[in-house]
Amino acid sequence: MDISTVRPWPVYSQAAADELAGLATAGTVYDYAGAGPVDQFEREFSALHGGRHAVSFNSGTSALFAALCALGVRAGDEVIVPNLTFLASASPALWLGAVPVLVDSCVAEPSVSPRSVRQALTPRTKAVVVTHLFGNPVDVSAVAAVCSEHRVALVEDCSHAHASDVAGAHVGTFGDAAIYSIGAGKVISGGHGGVMITADEAVRDLALLIGHFKPRTRTDVRTEDLRRYAEFALGGNLRLSPMAAVLAMDHLCSLDAISRARCHNVDVLDDHLAGLLEPVRSPEPRHNRTHFDVVYRLPEEVPTEARDALVGRLQRAHVPVTPPATRPLNRVLRAIPPEPAVDNDLVRRLASTAAAAPPDEALPHSTSAHDRMISFPARLLHHRDAEVAHELGRRAHRVLAEVVGGRT
Repeated sequence: MDISTVRPWPVYSQAAADELAGLATAGTVYDYAGAGPVDQFEREFSALHGGRHAVSFNSGTSALFAALCALGVRAGDEVIVPNLTFLASASPALWLGAVPVLVDSCVAEPSVSPRSVRQALTPRTKAVVVTHLFGNPVDVSAVAAVCSEHRVALVEDCSHAHASDVAGAHVGTFGDAAIYSIGAGKVISGGHGGVMITADEAVRDLALLIGHFKPRTRTDVRTEDLRRYAEFALGGNLRLSPMAAVLAMDHLCSLDAISRARCHNVDVLDDHLAGLLEPVRSPEPRHNRTHFDVVYRLPEEVPTEARDALVGRLQRAHVPVTPPATRPLNRVLRAIPPEPAVDNDLVRRLASTAAAAPPDEALPHSTSAHDRMISFPARLLHHRDAEVAHELGRRAHRVLAEVVGGRT
């Protein structure tokens, strides 16, 4: 089959397309009140997470900024962040004048461990952000216990993990707040968008004041002490559009079916690659039911430096693999010149953070793990018949059987 003709995720139903057309025809393409499709999406997202309050935003990054701000992070505080994560897991801390503190991954998985979080805590630590990377849940129950013991806020970045769970409980329900991106190729995608959830009504209302303003805040702020700010709010205007809400709702309503199809495709790919590459997954009872990226690592007997050449051979065999796009943050930061280019406070903070970024030797597991990973195109693995997964698996197997130990 010609994989190049396969339409990548996100794909939408005709009903969603018709609803978008209806909004465009009626001119209801913006919404200051958080009603209509935005309200419906927030309510359904809340229900998915056991009734936790949901507030929508224009991106997952905006949602994390609002969450950290609502939880009291301020200039000079430290925020613990995984080293192997997307840069937006750390950038909102910089906006607030806080200091991102990078922590290493576990030996056997890409997630941070409770031990690494505990070791990074200082009297200045205000919050911990954990990322359920590629859809693989962190040992979030144990991390939450560490944070509770030290009275530090925990924020789950679930942007890769919309359908993943820990012993049957949705990710996003273990910390003080959780954020989701619902943009680009996420399993729930509105094109652009984000959501914050929390069980704390005051945190919800502060986030609402940060990202929204009148007329929504006039009627929707529930915390008595915060209602005095409802007229002006905090002016963020970081709202989700009703158009994006319609698209995201299309996926949210079908999340179980989308997850089953994605997981079936990954199982097929796993079977083809068994004994050749090792799946990067969380151990039981943590379940990756999202697979934002389908990531494998080289077996131990294959040297790390062989990864890029192997990726090249697979690409020439028309297997569209890459190293994971999510790179170690210490490397991203160390590529930034340590001297600020302009006289600007945020640029100075970024330059200072870059100058203090640890070398690879200080974060050996996250850096070496990334260098041994190969990412298969999850955005092509949404068809229930798994035809694409079989074709990718067959092509990859031929190359890998020859290169990885000469096995057939």
